[in-house]
Parts: sequence; structure tokens; C-alpha cells
Amino acid sequence: MKKIFNILTVSLVCAIGMGTFVSCEEEALKFGDNITGGEGVGNKLELDLIAYNVNTDSLRSDQTVLDNAILGVYEDNVFGKTESKLYSQVRMITMNPKFGKNPQVDSVTLTIPVYYKNTKESIKTDTIIVYKAPDDEPESKDTIKIRRTITVDSIYGNKDQTMKLNVRDIDKVLYTDKAYYSNPLKSNDDVIETNSAVIGTGTLGSTIENITIKVKGKDKTLTDVYTEPIGYKIRLSNQYFQDKIIANENTGLLSDDATFIRRVIKGLELSVEDQKGFLVKFNPGSMSAVMHYSADNPTPIKEGQKDYTPRVSAATNFAFTTMWTPTPGSNVQISQISNTNPGQAYLNSYTNADPVNGSSRLYLRGMSGDRVNIRIIKEQLDQLKRDANAKNWAIVGAKIQFYIDETHSFPKAPYILGWNNYKDDGKAVNRMFADVSEFPNSYPYSVHFNPFNKDKNHYTLDITKHIKSIVEKGDVYTDQEMVVTMGNFLMNPKDQSSILSLNPHRNDRISNPYRVVLHGNKTENLEKKLKLIVYYTSK
Repeated sequence: MKKIFNILTVSLVCAIGMGTFVSCEEEALKFGDNITGGEGVGNKLELDLIAYNVNTDSLRSDQTVLDNAILGVYEDNVFGKTESKLYSQVRMITMNPKFGKNPQVDSVTLTIPVYYKNTKESIKTDTIIVYKAPDDEPESKDTIKIRRTITVDSIYGNKDQTMKLNVRDIDKVLYTDKAYYSNPLKSNDDVIETNSAVIGTGTLGSTIENITIKVKGKDKTLTDVYTEPIGYKIRLSNQYFQDKIIANENTGLLSDDATFIRRVIKGLELSVEDQKGFLVKFNPGSMSAVMHYSADNPTPIKEGQKDYTPRVSAATNFAFTTMWTPTPGSNVQISQISNTNPGQAYLNSYTNADPVNGSSRLYLRGMSGDRVNIRIIKEQLDQLKRDANAKNWAIVGAKIQFYIDETHSFPKAPYILGWNNYKDDGKAVNRMFADVSEFPNSYPYSVHFNPFNKDKNHYTLDITKHIKSIVEKGDVYTDQEMVVTMGNFLMNPKDQSSILSLNPHRNDRISNPYRVVLHGNKTENLEKKLKLIVYYTSK
């Protein structure tokens, strides 16, 4: 049995555009047939709320929620420092490789993909003619090198800085059926040992360079002969791959995935060594690595042959694929995050939280356990139910608005997110609001839920169906919470048009870098006071 609506917990999410639901607060609100059975004009009333901060500092952070991951370090004077690293398994695309006679690794490159805008402003192109073929040669071809400088579009923090990325191999077997969490200080199970030697380094910055080589024939047609994957290029140790891959050609250790990830390369750690910088979001399952090597030419030289090459080149590719990639894979990936050095006001907001009276400011940060608990005043909710019953009201809208404290200049996350937690027969239940769960194939594009209003500088949490169920149907919720953190519900990787799961824990809060300070129920600015706004009309 459902029980009385008591507590809400709210947090921010980062998502992409969807329409808003309500008109200006001061105006009458109109709703269509899908809500009231006919066109109606809504009257407005406001209910008081109690809101306070809560913080738990460990989140589910494995491949089941890592549609994106974050690398880097960023610090501000309100929330403090956030550092994020990634652990990932890696697998050979082709098992049981044959490298030939006297194979030697020539280079190994790890590519970390980036998000970017395909616009003239974001991509600067230089064209270099490497070789200009003589016009009188009938088979002549121009070789053209195109170098693009691409601006990375998923950076939060100081874009003017660069960070040094280090790669190490790990010394712990990872399992796909185990849950991993973001804070290794909370559980020894989440401690991942690494070998001390750095096996690769690279630079993370706000731009990357990308090379394409084309050949233009006599008919002026351009043909691609080489295209780099777009991303940060990290050079890995030749000797490491010589020892781990080439040397194991005939040992049986490269025969299958299970043996490879347990006895050859258990995984890699990616982390930055800088103490100041930025946070960069990327798709970890789309990382790739290629090992270029050479071996003795298996074809003997012919008598008189002048163009014989004694060594031939080849490549072996490695994949980091997960459930989030177009071709799904089974690699375990884990994001581990350290949140330290909090500002005093933020620290006090949850260490000295006041669940009875609430707070003047509410603090929310992604990549952390921040949340806000909101409680509706029971007496006011009971009065609404009595009035609705006695006066034959129909609830046509219900929303909670969160105004940003504009004394802080954080980049604004576009949305907020909330879901229900309550007790049913003494057991905790986590459930999405019906405002989302009844439209799982439409969120976030066609569901009027949690948009950021740029004109009003506030976020809206729409819980119309939920309040209707309490007021009109008599549904009751006991000890209810809406459990939230910075993030968005994860979308189905197959089509990106439906929610992955109705389990609200399947969200991307672990990879959401945004942070915000909001006005609470005790704010000195009464126009921005946190409240529940209910719209109703007579049936």
C-alpha cells in the first residue's frame, strides 16, 4: 500500500532540450483534455516546504551507469576539489594473433574520444600538400595532409589549462557481475591496486589535433588513405606491449578473453597528476588502442629485386567496448572520485543540516552524494485534500521551483531530477514519479519534467500526477523521499529515445560535473523561496 507524501529529495541533472509545462506564475494556467477531460483555467495556491541538505559520499560508478566518464581535477571555493580517474579493462579484438618472425613493437597509441561541435568556429583546418606530383606523369597523384584543430566541447572548469595524463596497469581482476563504487575509502572491495610504473603519458587540453591524409588523382577525386580517430592521443610504452603481447604469442595466454583479462592485462588506470585544471567528459567505451609492429618479411627476396622490404608492418587493435557502444562489449569500467577541501558554508549545509526548519541555501554538486530532502507541511497538504474534496476541485498542475543563488557564477545545468523513496510494509521502495514513469518512451523530449527556465533563472520539478494521486485518489505514502543527485536518467543506448530502466538509480550522476547553489525555504528573498505551487480548477 502506498503511504503519505512526506519527503522529497531533489538534485540537478544535465540533459538535452525539452519543453516546459507551465506558464508564468502570475497568469492563469490552461490545460488540455489529457489532464482534466476538457479545457480548464487553473487557480493557483502555494504550499510551504521544508528543505535541507544531505550528503553521502559513495556512488555506484561501474559500467552499468558509465555511459560517459570524467577525467581531471577541478576546484572552486564553494564546493572544493573534485578529482576523477578511470579504471578500464581492455581486450584484444583478435585473439590468438600471429606476429611473424622477430616481431618488434614500433608504437602503441591510446585514443580517448572527445565531444565536439562540427562547426566552423570549433574546427580550424590547415591543408598541407605533402607531395605535388608532376603533371606529365599519367599515374601521378598529389598527396595532401589535412590537419584540423578541434575545440573540445565537454570541459567543465579552466579551459586555458592543460593536464598531464598518466596510464598505469592495474593489479586486480575485475568482474562484470560485481558492483563497484566511487569512493575506495568506504570499502576495501573498491580499492584497485596499480603497478607503480607509468606505461603511458599524454596531455589533456581544450583542443586536439586530428590528421587526415588524402590522395588526389588526375581526375581531381580525393581518396582517404589515412584518418586518425578524433580524440586525445596517449603514447603507451612499446616495451610494455612487447612483454605483454608479443612475448605471449605462443604461451596460450592470448587464446581467449577470460585468460587475457586475468593473466595478461587486467586493466588500465587513467589519472591526471595535476592539482588544478578541469573536468572533461567522454565516452570510455569508445576508447581504442592500436599496437603497430614490424616483423621479418615472410616472402623471400627475388633475384634482382630492388624494391624488396626486409621488414613488414602490421597492427593489432584493442577495444574498450561496453553496453554503451554501438557494438556492445563486456569490459568493466569504474570511475573513482575524490571530493575534498569543501567550503565552510557547503560543509555546514549537510554536517549541521536542520531537518525540522530547513535551510536558506541548498547545495547540489554532481559526482558526489549531494541531495536535498524536501518535506511538504502535512497540515497544509491535509487542508488541500479537504478543500479539493469539499469544493470539487481537480488538480491540473503541481510544481516545485528552485531559484538559483546568482551570487555564484557556476555554469548552469539544464535540468533537475527527482524520484520517490518511501516505505511499503516496512521496506524501502525507490520509484520514479508517474510524471516520468508513465512516459518512458518520451523522456526527456516530450515529458514536461524539470526544465531550466532561462528567463526566470529557476528549475522546475513537475509532480502533477503525483499530487493528483494523493489529493484526488487518496493514495498515501509513508516516510517518502525523492532520492536525487546531479544527473539525468540514463537513456537506452540502442535508440536514445526511451529511458533505460524504471529503476531511478540508473542515472548518470557519476559523470555530471555541474554544481549549483539554490534558494531554500528559509531564504531572505521571499520571491525566490522554495515552495510547491498547485494549480486547480472546478470539475
